[in-house]
Amino acid sequence: MSQTLAPTRLITAAEFLVAKDLPESCELIDGKVNEMNRPSRTHGKLCNRIATILTRHSDTHQCGEVVINDAGIQTKGDPDTVRGADIAYYSYNRIPKGTMKDDYSGPAPEVVFEVLSKSDLWSRTLVKIGEYLGIDVLVVCVVDPEQRTARLFRGDGTDVTLTEDEVLEIPEIQPTFQVKVSELFA
Repeated sequence: MSQTLAPTRLITAAEFLVAKDLPESCELIDGKVNEMNRPSRTHGKLCNRIATILTRHSDTHQCGEVVINDAGIQTKGDPDTVRGADIAYYSYNRIPKGTMKDDYSGPAPEVVFEVLSKSDLWSRTLVKIGEYLGIDVLVVCVVDPEQRTARLFRGDGTDVTLTEDEVLEIPEIQPTFQVKVSELFA
């Protein structure tokens, strides 16, 4: 569950990037800082597992970069919104190797992974998914540890849920990227 902190005025993404004394886990939504619940250890473990699988594949194929830890992605402007993706993948086609900036500017990632926490509400998650798809994220993969599923949302409107016995294929990462859903939870 998130809580909006009462700012004296709306802030921009640039101000949010350098702001001091913000909660450890927060996002900027419509110019307002929203405190988020701290992820649990199991949430962190699952994010680490997914990021490791993606990084290993990206390094092997020299196709892109993986960012984690709620690395900011600006999804709206004026007033600004900066979302913290659990895991995001940027191909070298969108951000050439070695040129990623330490700000929220530039192209959107091709793929975002969000890992559901017990406190996440689907209504808020769907808003976030819509924002990502609205800035040209090609695939949003919502991983549900309780159901042990991976649900893929694409900009073309498709929405597919995969069970742990199925194979997750995301050619937007690289044509050969595939992993059994159960391996995400190993």
